[in-house]
Amino acid sequence: MPKRKHLDRFLLFSTLVAALSGVALVYSASAPLARDYYGLPAWDFAYRQIMAWVIGTVLMLAFAFAPLEKLLSRPVALGALAVTWVLLLIPYFQPEVAQTHRWLRLPGASLQPSALAKVVLPLALASVLAEMPVRGREQNRYLVFTGFLTMITAALVYFEPDLGTTLLLLGTATAMLVVADTRPGALAAAFVSVLAVAVVGILAEPYRMSRILGFLSGTTYQVQQALIALGSGGLAGRGPGASVQKLFFLPQPHTDFIFAIAGEELGFLGALALLFLLALIVARCFVAATRAPSRAAALLACGLGFELALQVLLNVAVCLHLSPAKGLPLPLISAGGSDLVANLVALGLVLNVEKEGS
Repeated sequence: MPKRKHLDRFLLFSTLVAALSGVALVYSASAPLARDYYGLPAWDFAYRQIMAWVIGTVLMLAFAFAPLEKLLSRPVALGALAVTWVLLLIPYFQPEVAQTHRWLRLPGASLQPSALAKVVLPLALASVLAEMPVRGREQNRYLVFTGFLTMITAALVYFEPDLGTTLLLLGTATAMLVVADTRPGALAAAFVSVLAVAVVGILAEPYRMSRILGFLSGTTYQVQQALIALGSGGLAGRGPGASVQKLFFLPQPHTDFIFAIAGEELGFLGALALLFLLALIVARCFVAATRAPSRAAALLACGLGFELALQVLLNVAVCLHLSPAKGLPLPLISAGGSDLVANLVALGLVLNVEKEGS
């Protein structure tokens, strides 16, 4: 009789709790903005977030029980990446949204294809790197192909423009090369490439350079307001919904700086609990990698876990004035339907890896 395979209850429960906590925080942070600035119902942003939670949860469970071997096969993984490239290209032929080409406009909705790229690129790289030989020059063909897939995806995101997500994709690809036992010379080239893209991207746009200079010389207005929010929360916080900084002191508090609102309303203990929850999710991704049924599955879980961890660290580092602003949302928490759905799908894949390997 075949052994019954169960989902990782710790990962599943933590993910659902984190995402629902995000809905509550989005409502608290966005209600005044929606009502008094946009003239929308106070619950508008929270409603969109909970709809994304519902859709994302359904997709997470669907991917958790999909045939993992088929998902990681080259035809499926590379086909999904090709579709993602097309979706990334379409916004360049549509009217700009906020002077960017980040949004794919659909009837009655919009989609951010770069969020999809954060899931599909690791899937494609895992399918390729799993077949890469461990020995020296035999790796070259695989490394060139991996570099091609990564650079095309990164370039399409970079020119939207979105340097933060570009560096996140490049960093994830580099981490996957490390896990795949890539030879030192190729790893060094990958690290240099990421650094070069970061430097060129910063120098290419004056506003990015001003963020760097602002970080080095003091702080920007947004970060200053975020620090005030975190400091005023104290140990136990002002209480749910009682944030002062969200009242038009901290711009867009429901997106990139939602961690500051969490710290103000829930205090140091609440913010710490939120980080612990996200850390638990990341840890379970790496546990899934150790139990993976194949090399490709292990690479996928590692890549998605590293990407999630890096995005959390960068978002929190900006709020704490430990890094220049990058415009990356806090995974599972910040407002943004595309990002929430993509993160839930990514964790559905990790659940699948753990299930098949258990």
